[in-house]
Amino acid sequence: MEQVPFFHGHVFENSSPGSRVNGLSVPLKRLNSQRLCGTEGSGSAAAHFKLLGDGSENFRVFAHHKRGHILLKTSGVLDREERAEYALGLGLCCGQCAGLTREEEEESPIVAEVASIKVDVLDTNDHQPTFPGVDVKLSLDDATALRTAIYTVTARDDDSGKNAELIYFTMPKNGSFYAVPKTGDILLVDSILGLGEPIKFEVFARDRGWPPRTSQSIAVEISPRQWPMTPSLNPQPWKRKPNSLSKVPARRSRSVKESDNPVFINVSEDAGIGSVVMNLNPVRFQSATFELVEPDVESSPVSVSRDSGDMVISRRLDRETEPLVEISVKVQDKRATDAGMSGEKCGT
Repeated sequence: MEQVPFFHGHVFENSSPGSRVNGLSVPLKRLNSQRLCGTEGSGSAAAHFKLLGDGSENFRVFAHHKRGHILLKTSGVLDREERAEYALGLGLCCGQCAGLTREEEEESPIVAEVASIKVDVLDTNDHQPTFPGVDVKLSLDDATALRTAIYTVTARDDDSGKNAELIYFTMPKNGSFYAVPKTGDILLVDSILGLGEPIKFEVFARDRGWPPRTSQSIAVEISPRQWPMTPSLNPQPWKRKPNSLSKVPARRSRSVKESDNPVFINVSEDAGIGSVVMNLNPVRFQSATFELVEPDVESSPVSVSRDSGDMVISRRLDRETEPLVEISVKVQDKRATDAGMSGEKCGT
C-alpha cells in the first residue's frame, strides 16, 4: 500500500466553533488524486474531500481559494480533558476523484485516503486547583523540633503543563508555620512552646497558568500540646544540686522556663548537624541572653545561640549510647544583674 503524506496541526481547547486548526495546510499538489470530479477549480476543491476516522465530525474541510491548500476548522468546542488528540484521514469524495472505474468504485465502499492528519488539542487554563481532602485539625507537641514537616497538603489540577504546576501558600501569614510552595509541606518554623491557644490559618494552591487560578482554601487548626512536667522532689530549686546557690537569691528569674519544670524534647537520632531543635524564646523580658551551662560545650550534643536562643545539633546523635541528655541553659535579662536558670532535657 502506498504511503500517504502526513500533516500535523493544533487548536486550543474551548475555541469557538469555526476556529482554524493552526499549523495545518495540505497542498493539493501533494495529494494522490486525479482530476477532481465536476470542476478543476481549487476554490471548490474542499467539496471533493471528506474526513475519515473517529472524531472526524468535530472538524470540517475548507479550501484556501488562492493557494490551493486544504485546511481544517472546528465544528464544535473541543475539551482537551476529554480528548487530547485526533488521528484523522483525508479521503476523496468519490471514485472518480480517486481515478477508479465504475466497477472498482462499486466493489470498494471505502474511498481512497490521500493524507494522514493529526490534530493536537492544546490546554488552556480552564480548571481551578482543588483540595480533595477536608479541613485539617492537628494536635502538636509544643516541644517539636523546628523545621519539622508536620503535615502535607496536596491539591490537584486537571490541566496540563504549567497550567497544572501548583504553588502553595498560607493566609493569613503567621510566624509559626510555613507552607513550602513546591511541595505543600507545612513546616514548624518558630517555637510554640508555652502557647495555649490553637493556631489557625488557611492554605491555598495557585497554578502557574495565565491567568493564574487559585483554589478554595483548606483550613488548618493546630493545637499545641503541653508535655507533662516532671514534679520536683524539692520545691526549692536552689537546693536541688550541691553546686547550686547556697542561699535564696534576691529575686527569682523572670524566665518562662523554671528550673523545677524541665521541658522534655523528642529529637530523632537522624537529625542532621546544624538542625535547629527548638528556640528558647519567648521569655518574659524583651532583651535576653542564653548560655549553655551543663554539659560543657565540648561534650554537649547541642549548642545554644547566645542572642537568638536557638538550640542547634552540633554532633551526631545516637539513641543506643545516649538515649537521654540533660541540658541546663541560663537565661539572663540583659538589663538585670541576677541570672536565672532554666533546665532543659533533650531525648533522642
